[in-house]
Amino acid sequence: MKKISSIWRIYYLIFFASLILVSILVGLNYSNIKSRHHKELKHYSRVVSRTIHNNLLQEDMLLTMIGKQLLTSDRYKNKQNIQDYFDKFLKQKTNYLAIGLVDINGSFISVSSNINAPKGYSFLKNKKTEHSFRETLKSHKMIAGRTYMFKNVDEWIIPLRKSIFDEDGNFIAVMAVALNNSKSSEIIHDLGISNDKVILVVKDYDHEKKMYRQYVSKIKEIPMNKLYDIPMEETTIKALRKELKINHGLSLDELRESEETLCVDMKTILNINLTAGLTYNKDYNMWIIVKENHIDIMSDFFHNLYIYIALFIVGFTIVYILFRKLDMSDKQKQNELIYQAQHDILTKLPNRNYMYANIENWKKSHSNNYYVLYLDLDNFKNINDKFGHSVGDKILVKVAHRLSAYFKRNEMLIRQGGDEFIVLRESVGDGKIEKSIQDLISFISKVYHIDAKEFRIGVSVGVARYPIDAKESEELLSIADTAMYEAKKRKNSYCFFSETMRYENIIKTDIEQELRSAIEKDELWMVYQPQIKEDGSLYGVEALVRWENKKLGFIGPDKFISVAEETGIIRELGVFIIETALREITSVKEELKINFSLSINISAVQLMEADFLTTFLAHIEKANFDKESLTLEITESVSIGKLDDILKILYALQEHNIKISLDDFGTGYSSLSILRELPVDELKIDKSFIDKILHDKSEKALVQSIINIGKNFNMTTLAEGVESGRQVKELRELNCDIFQGYYYSKPLTKEHLLEYLKQQ
Repeated sequence: MKKISSIWRIYYLIFFASLILVSILVGLNYSNIKSRHHKELKHYSRVVSRTIHNNLLQEDMLLTMIGKQLLTSDRYKNKQNIQDYFDKFLKQKTNYLAIGLVDINGSFISVSSNINAPKGYSFLKNKKTEHSFRETLKSHKMIAGRTYMFKNVDEWIIPLRKSIFDEDGNFIAVMAVALNNSKSSEIIHDLGISNDKVILVVKDYDHEKKMYRQYVSKIKEIPMNKLYDIPMEETTIKALRKELKINHGLSLDELRESEETLCVDMKTILNINLTAGLTYNKDYNMWIIVKENHIDIMSDFFHNLYIYIALFIVGFTIVYILFRKLDMSDKQKQNELIYQAQHDILTKLPNRNYMYANIENWKKSHSNNYYVLYLDLDNFKNINDKFGHSVGDKILVKVAHRLSAYFKRNEMLIRQGGDEFIVLRESVGDGKIEKSIQDLISFISKVYHIDAKEFRIGVSVGVARYPIDAKESEELLSIADTAMYEAKKRKNSYCFFSETMRYENIIKTDIEQELRSAIEKDELWMVYQPQIKEDGSLYGVEALVRWENKKLGFIGPDKFISVAEETGIIRELGVFIIETALREITSVKEELKINFSLSINISAVQLMEADFLTTFLAHIEKANFDKESLTLEITESVSIGKLDDILKILYALQEHNIKISLDDFGTGYSSLSILRELPVDELKIDKSFIDKILHDKSEKALVQSIINIGKNFNMTTLAEGVESGRQVKELRELNCDIFQGYYYSKPLTKEHLLEYLKQQ
């Protein structure tokens, strides 16, 4: 009884204390919400101001660039060329309604074809454009003119104008743009500002001492001409001056100079009960206002008030129930928490926490001699991706049941996470454990029936031995994981950890660490191996990356490319290879005034990046490289493993006239049906076939078959690793198209390639 009484005394104490606290919070709620709204409005005003400033600055630079490109090239001499350029540009800049080039008299030199400029039209003769155009002629920065109705396109526009000067500061012409006021998302982005707030941009005093609205984000049944053609009321501006003086001690001019952001009461300004954040952009002479209705503040207040009351009622109802059940539930909850912390929710198997808590006792009961089995389901991700995680979870539960049935109670079965499991087994000798693992793989690989569908999955098992391979639990798990990944190369298999793996792991770790800084340290360079046509003339070159490190020495691409793919470094490495190869070969072509093909190897990891195509095309454009003389090489294993995913990318590349080469053809598992689906222009015959072509009839027949396949599919065939004249002769007789190898040249640096080509 005493315990219950004490609990309820605590309950009532908490209740009344909370009631007082809620009362205080309700009392402070309104002022806090109002203060928050003020800060929010000031913040939004600053954000909108910065956004407008940055985007107008970008437009400024863009107009400068366009103007100088036109006026410093031959396009300036041909008005039709300028107009064509403008039309193409408008398709890219959807918020531009029109673009033109204007002389010092305000007359069009040239204008986009969607505008029919009246004969004799001049910006200096239009009342709405005269003043801002004269400002443009005097200024080196872009001028945003007053918003007005542009009848040529029947839209309200924000005019942007930028004078273009030559290197001596002499005026050349004016770039003029009509920015769509109703589609100005490139000037004012979606900044996450709530729907109840309105963005208002007001152009500062003009030559007539009037302010005009430049942009209003939300227009509610107000005619556009009233918004933009009628200046701000002087009484409104006077009221704003008074508000600033009384509540902030500033004049309008002082606020304009300071560019400070303030929150003001807009009731006397717009005759409605509003609050607004206000700031001034000095560079473009604009007032930026973000405003909202006072009713939103009250709405927030009552919303919070209802939440406080609801939480108070619900919370203390729950607390009441909890206090009543506290004595009965304490032990039960404690046991549940321990179970949840040490068991997997889905499969109910013990987890790693359980293993760490019990492993020492388990080791003692097993004579300190045991195996660690690391299990990973093969291709389980494909099931999740294709049929959904619910199906995947059901399979995991069934796998857990099979594992629980297979292993004894004195063997520790753990779900590591995802589709990985760990088993600790007493040492029984390598022969017995191998037989046991083979039986386990067969057992796990049997068909699973889920939702009236049949599924088959494999399992890869890595094995580490205590204390032979390692003595620390974490290290044992790590090396068993390493052995599992080795087994995963074969799928549905197992592998014991070996010292060779340990050494390879160390080497891979060293390669990864050094490779991360290889580009920075200028350790990477490109070489190019010539590719020769059947008639002996140059067809092209293959770009190959090389790396020499102070610590590791020279490392072949076969060693570090795979590490780059596994660790994500391939993206940075790929960019280096593409940029360098395009830049250097462009330089060689320009110097020798010749054209030839460039082949670049592309990793599967690169090809599957979401932005690969866009980025790759940007590199080509930057290097000014001819796409029709570019070939991308993909390996046969890539084309098979990722066929569905890469087809769209490959076809998109082909649409840009970029050729696709299938490298190492014949070493993988390609079928003719798959080859027919791929947009391949070239088959590369692997060096391993070429090496045996002179003394092995079956290899020669295989090469002949590959060449015939290429001919039948209208593909060019290229033989790699050609090292002798006899090989060349045999390949010519077999109708091979292109040859590459040391017989013609080793891979050459850019400088040596220049010498080679000059000699050719």
